[in-house]
Amino acid sequence: MAQNDFYKELGVEKNANADDIKRAYRKLAGENHPDRGGNADKFKKISEAYQVLSDPQKRSQYDQYGQTFEQAQRQGGFAGGMGGMGGNPFEGFGGFGGAQGGGMEFDIGDIFSDLFGGTQQRTERRTRGVDLESPLSISFEEAAFGVEKKIDLERKNTCPRCSGNGAEPGTKVITCPKCHGQGAIRTTKRTIFGAMQSQTTCDRCEGLGKIPETPCSECKGSGVKRMRKTVSVKIPSGIDNGQRIRVSGEGEAGYRGSPTGDLYLNINVSPSKEFRREGPDLYREAQISFVQAALGDTVEIPTIEPEGKSSVKIKIPNGTQSGKVFRVGGKGVGLLGRSGRGDLFVTVNVHVPEKLSRHQKEYLKGFEEVE
Repeated sequence: MAQNDFYKELGVEKNANADDIKRAYRKLAGENHPDRGGNADKFKKISEAYQVLSDPQKRSQYDQYGQTFEQAQRQGGFAGGMGGMGGNPFEGFGGFGGAQGGGMEFDIGDIFSDLFGGTQQRTERRTRGVDLESPLSISFEEAAFGVEKKIDLERKNTCPRCSGNGAEPGTKVITCPKCHGQGAIRTTKRTIFGAMQSQTTCDRCEGLGKIPETPCSECKGSGVKRMRKTVSVKIPSGIDNGQRIRVSGEGEAGYRGSPTGDLYLNINVSPSKEFRREGPDLYREAQISFVQAALGDTVEIPTIEPEGKSSVKIKIPNGTQSGKVFRVGGKGVGLLGRSGRGDLFVTVNVHVPEKLSRHQKEYLKGFEEVE
């Protein structure tokens, strides 16, 4: 059997300092922790590696007796002195024959409390209500200026009979007799590294530490019941196609009164036939005649407003060329999350008539002669 390489397990060099080892361990533990759907075998290996490499004395012994360390691991511990080595080089590890002093206690809950928020927070994440996601289609104008929408949802709501605590009305919620209110069961296993302590969520109370004395007859003790509910949601002005809105607390109710999930709305904005949008700004085209372009004029351009259709007047100077862009300030869509509006940009196209009367042709020829 090939020797385990603890440095390789953590992805660090042999000359790595304590901070390097700790950072590598935190990163890999976060990626492989079983509570986050990680690889349990990989998690176990990096945990074993960290136990040794994070302790200066044990790291020194591992660096000196790496192969012997692996042999001891396969044999389940030392039966006595090493013979020819002047005694047990791993004395003080715990779990080996000989001296047991200095054995390391490996508490999953303590080591990962800062990495995953502690046992209580991990339990809360498991029992928290499910987040819901739903598409929501709105018009171009509704996206520009905001709107209030009513959304009909079928979801798990707080049970009306027990108010979410899971207990039949008139009965109590009591401390879980299996975990004694801790929400978790701890088990200790002797390994070559010492006493290794692990922690699992209590299957009786599902991590809450409390259970109903008599389960609610309506929800069977879960504290939730599937029902339909209409939710009123304010869509902010300036929302754009493909963006998402989080509605806090409007997901499914949590188990036995634990926190409610959130509702996420994926916004689909219907396109406009007249306007093109880029962020808070609007773009449109306007057609003017050859005479308007040559002599100048004032033209009326349709816009959109919160109350509906409107218009704005633009002064076309004489000699305007086709493709010229005019900017109208404050006539775009609302700015998301703040007051004000974007701008409207109007591109004018000079229309050249395809058919001319005899008189029109004569006028144009006379114009050409003058030119």
